[in-house]
Amino acid sequence: MRTDTSIFLTGFGAFLFAVCCLYISLLRRFKNRPLLPPGPRGYPIIGDLFNAISYAGEASVPLWERYLDMGQKYNSDVIHIDVLGDHTIILNSARATTELLEKRSGLYSDRPGMYMMTDLVGLHRRTFHQDFQPRAISAYHPFILQSTSGILERLLPAESNLSHIPDIKYEKLDSYVRSHAGSIILRLVYGMTTQSELNTFVELASLATESAIATMNHGSFIVDYFPLLKYVPAWFPGASFKRKANVWAPAVAEVINAPWEKLKASVASGTALSCFATKNLEKFNLMTIFDTDLVETDEVDLDMEKVIKNCAGIAYFAGLDTTKALIMTSILAISHHPEVLAKAQKELDAVVGPSRLPNFSDRTNLPYVEAFIREVERMYPITPLAVAHRVMADDIYEGYFIPKDATVVGNAWAILHSEELYKDPLKFNPDRFIQDDKDSSVPPNPELYAFGFGRRICPGRYLALESTWILIACLLATCDITRPLEEDARELDPVLDFVDGMTVHPKPYDCRIVPRSAAALNLMKTGYSAEIQ
Repeated sequence: MRTDTSIFLTGFGAFLFAVCCLYISLLRRFKNRPLLPPGPRGYPIIGDLFNAISYAGEASVPLWERYLDMGQKYNSDVIHIDVLGDHTIILNSARATTELLEKRSGLYSDRPGMYMMTDLVGLHRRTFHQDFQPRAISAYHPFILQSTSGILERLLPAESNLSHIPDIKYEKLDSYVRSHAGSIILRLVYGMTTQSELNTFVELASLATESAIATMNHGSFIVDYFPLLKYVPAWFPGASFKRKANVWAPAVAEVINAPWEKLKASVASGTALSCFATKNLEKFNLMTIFDTDLVETDEVDLDMEKVIKNCAGIAYFAGLDTTKALIMTSILAISHHPEVLAKAQKELDAVVGPSRLPNFSDRTNLPYVEAFIREVERMYPITPLAVAHRVMADDIYEGYFIPKDATVVGNAWAILHSEELYKDPLKFNPDRFIQDDKDSSVPPNPELYAFGFGRRICPGRYLALESTWILIACLLATCDITRPLEEDARELDPVLDFVDGMTVHPKPYDCRIVPRSAAALNLMKTGYSAEIQ
């Protein structure tokens, strides 16, 4: 008995000694290390797990608003959240995002493991950026004008009497805008032009877009914090992410593979048009890849073919969604601000006149129209949370410790509604971006924050902005856009009137789009037929 007790005491003593050594080691390791940024205290080991589960399952308050509230609660523009050892750093100010995600982009340019997003698509960002820079976009203007003509024609009223035109329902407007944005993307990316092709692949992108929106915000699903959950069966309690992934994954695969197979067939037959995909296939000497009689498989860079294929797929469904969201938000904003409509129309009448539609060459002469688009980007940002970054080594910022592998998220919503940058941030006011004289200053361009930060900034932003600008300029020049006749006047709520996600869309709304005159009606009929012949 005494021997057993001695053995127990010896073992227990050794255990206590090991614990003490570990404790001393940890104390030495962390003694001189700066503190993490402020945030929810949480519990030992699990951290803020309970709140994370609550947030992932409850969508009434969007993440970007929660993060802003945390910043105000802890009086800090940098917030830290720990869930099961997964560190998330939230940046709620332009100062913090500029310093970390722009100036230190080499350290913060990696992407965290978002298990609902991993393996859905691969993306070679350099390839994408090269083909969607402003200079490259100008070459696509004829296609954008052609698609703009198409949607103007669809929006023509059935009634010849302009005083008896009914409201346009959300479903119809959404369909028109989706088709418009999709036709531009599909022509630019895959060279598709026939209406049947466009209709088929625009519809195909819808479910895949839902997947991208839902999975790219780190923390949207509890599996982002607890990766082992990806191995549980779909029927397991709390595994809704698994059931959704089972639906989304095939849809995303189809949206990448189906148009690529169509492109392969057109390349093989010699009917492919010049586009993003063919330009990159030519760049890497891959145009013969689809002809098995000419090329041996082992001579082909299949990895680069996969990169181009995946880049095309990303451009296809992400670009469509971004453009559609920006256009639908702009139309909604016009319908709620008649004073903005009147000012924009006055400017367009003076610069463009009643005998033609606005063109890209008019853009620098239409500062108020430009200011309106900027204010839409600021007040109702379509990407309120930037794509997450991952820090690749321990770092220090403003005395705070940022650990290696932490997920870092820029909160564009907080920045674009900061009183330090924008006076009366909750007031919709395009005039804030109009420079009255040479000595006056204007606030920062929202494009600096509205499409992401650093190397993870949205590469398709120029295409989305160009497509949106020309369509909105045309609608402002030719139409009166107002709320439905039966709807009471009210202010738009930038939170409650929008659907949260990686890309934020307006909730369904109806509006009135009525040609201003018979001359405007004729402009909508003819579109840009003269310019694109």
